[in-house]
Amino acid sequence: MSHPDYYKILGLPKTASGEEIKKAYRKLARKHHPDLNPGDAKAEAEFKKLAEANDVLSDSEKRKNYDAYGDPNGPGAQAPPGFHQGGGFSFEDVFAGFGGRPLRHGPERGEDLVHAVRLGFKEAFEGKRFSLRVNRSEPCLACRGTGEANRKPEMCRTCQGKGKVGGGSGFLSFGHACPDCGGRGSKAPACPDCGGAGRHARQETVTIAIPAGVEDGARLRVAGKGEAGRRGGGPGDLFLQISMEPDARFERKGPNLYVRLPISFSEAALGAKVDVPTPDGQQTIKVPPGTQTGARLRLKGQGMPIPRSSQRGDLIAEVALVTPVIQDERSKELLRELAEINDVEVRKQRSAT
Repeated sequence: MSHPDYYKILGLPKTASGEEIKKAYRKLARKHHPDLNPGDAKAEAEFKKLAEANDVLSDSEKRKNYDAYGDPNGPGAQAPPGFHQGGGFSFEDVFAGFGGRPLRHGPERGEDLVHAVRLGFKEAFEGKRFSLRVNRSEPCLACRGTGEANRKPEMCRTCQGKGKVGGGSGFLSFGHACPDCGGRGSKAPACPDCGGAGRHARQETVTIAIPAGVEDGARLRVAGKGEAGRRGGGPGDLFLQISMEPDARFERKGPNLYVRLPISFSEAALGAKVDVPTPDGQQTIKVPPGTQTGARLRLKGQGMPIPRSSQRGDLIAEVALVTPVIQDERSKELLRELAEINDVEVRKQRSAT
């Protein structure tokens, strides 16, 4: 199989020394490493090319084969180059002095909790105050959240004092922090009260105040009522995920409410005062003479409350003209007479538009 120009990838001449190869790789690896370019597929692909080039050129035997035959595995080899386990440097070497990702053994904030709350229309309109039983945790008082007994630390047996596990000893070792000692290489015995967890489970009753006018899909935060932190870290938060039950009368769009308002032929033609539903009860709205289907009539300040303010949205009535079903001859006669007077005018208005 064909191989790329590894010298070109690292920006080096074919006469480059081993130290120059290592130095060039470190510099470029820092620039393109995925941890420093999250979500950047181009950087990730470039980093893989750099790792492959360094794998070949930093190994004297592979480099000799590559220079002579164009293949690091020698003449006639089919296997592609890969990472080897002899010599080189580790992940920490690449990022030494460059702000590499630190091992976490300091305070950690507790996890957040999410609780679903479903509200009816009235509860959303008026707001709601209620008590909620939450299963959360609190720091262990005996060890102050460290999870360790008050005794002298001993060498961690899992990592043999190295602070990391896995990754082998290859030129680019991707070991990770030891899960037992948190990367410190040593650990004290587990706290007998909490078994090393650093916290205890508990059930707490939390008083919740949901503001009037809360919307469907809102996410409300109750600070400090999540899981306890670790090693002195602060607690997480409790989030309330709000969902709303539909209401047959109203369609909600933000703070505004929409209602369908059926009116008769005579009400639309002559104008009228009709009742419409609002969250506060029935109110009267004025229908102007000549109102058409689809017209929107507004009642200011009769919609939903705007959370944490004294204002409210509007109620908007969308007119729907109900055509009468005519059965008696007298009504038909009157409508024919009305049509002779008005229908020509209607056609004139349509042709003018």
